Amino acid sequence: MIRSDRLILPHVGLWLFLLYCIISFHFTDLKLAGIKLNEFVALLTIPFLLYTIRHVNKYLLYFLALFVGFLLVTFASNTGTQFYTDINGLTLLKGPYLISIARFVELMACLAFALIVYKAVRYYQNQGLSINYILRKVLTINLYVSLVFLLIFLLVQSGVLPLPESTIIYDTTPYASNDPTPRLRGYYVEGGPLGLFYSSLYMLTFFVSGRKWVYRLVFLLVIIAAQSKAGMAGILAWHFYLFYRQFRHASWFRYVILAMLIPVFYFVFTLLISNYLVSIENFEALVEERKGDYNFVMGRIAALFITPNMVMENPLFGIGLGNYALVRNDPAYLGILPPVPEWDAPGLGVFVTILVENGLIGFMAFLALLYAIYKNYAPDSIIASRALKVFILICLLGVQLHFLYIWFFIGLALAAPADEY
Repeated sequence: MIRSDRLILPHVGLWLFLLYCIISFHFTDLKLAGIKLNEFVALLTIPFLLYTIRHVNKYLLYFLALFVGFLLVTFASNTGTQFYTDINGLTLLKGPYLISIARFVELMACLAFALIVYKAVRYYQNQGLSINYILRKVLTINLYVSLVFLLIFLLVQSGVLPLPESTIIYDTTPYASNDPTPRLRGYYVEGGPLGLFYSSLYMLTFFVSGRKWVYRLVFLLVIIAAQSKAGMAGILAWHFYLFYRQFRHASWFRYVILAMLIPVFYFVFTLLISNYLVSIENFEALVEERKGDYNFVMGRIAALFITPNMVMENPLFGIGLGNYALVRNDPAYLGILPPVPEWDAPGLGVFVTILVENGLIGFMAFLALLYAIYKNYAPDSIIASRALKVFILICLLGVQLHFLYIWFFIGLALAAPADEY
């Protein structure tokens, strides 16, 4: 295969692929007729998934079978489930059974995106493009988007542009009208998930050769503008992993370094999540004070106390795909927490969500599938190895399984050849 990074003839299809990546990566909260733009575009590729199913990588088919299993088990267990549907703004598609179908369709869109990544990388490699070239193009087009975000953020920060409650930037202190605090969120629901996505782009720069400090600097600036603790934690964890890997063969030195770095890592990580730790330590007292504060009695902190009860009550098969918001008001799960009339999401990441929704059986099946991919691809490809590690790290830091960008790394891992890196 030709591995030149400079080709004379343009590859129009590659630019369409890059545009598809930008839509899938960035437009997570922009909706058309109630459907997220990135998921809508991904859904359009599902017929391609079905049409080429005989030639799809077998591991994508295993994911398909697993997700079908999630849906069928959910339907079977729903017959004995009590749902709490007194939720403001509850639509038909968020009701029992239909929410599970909607989540399943989202997962199909994720598999379709992973398939497009897999097919595109394989195709353009056969056309003579190196994987280094393809990934640099992905990074470059995201760099351009990042520069637009940063320009708008700087104009707002400097007062040149007003600070509306917009899609790209929002005020984290609306109660202080004379002292606004702009926070970048792009086309995500808030800055935290945007920063976590950008931490994955930052990690992706370690997959390519050549100069890449500009990518890293710009992506880091976006994470800072987004005030994303998850994004910073991701970068910190990634560098910790790289440092450990560099010294993994020097046994005595490795332990000395680990003895020095683990306290530093623990200190910085604790600093990043200090607000959460304070809330957890004083949870019982705070619940009494803030029963009407939905920012406190919903979301990630509340889920830390609700989800263990869900797992204890439904250890094998879970509460069902997408059912969290519909059953979280069950007194058996709430404990001292009050019921809430709003749609809630746990926000604890892929692995916890699978454990809660699909039980130990679904959780172990998902881990076994990831391990099988790693065992078959990682030994021959650094890119495949790192792609799977990025996928796992981002999943641990709070991303949800239906976010398309994490499936870029699955498609990349399956497509990555024996190393040219």
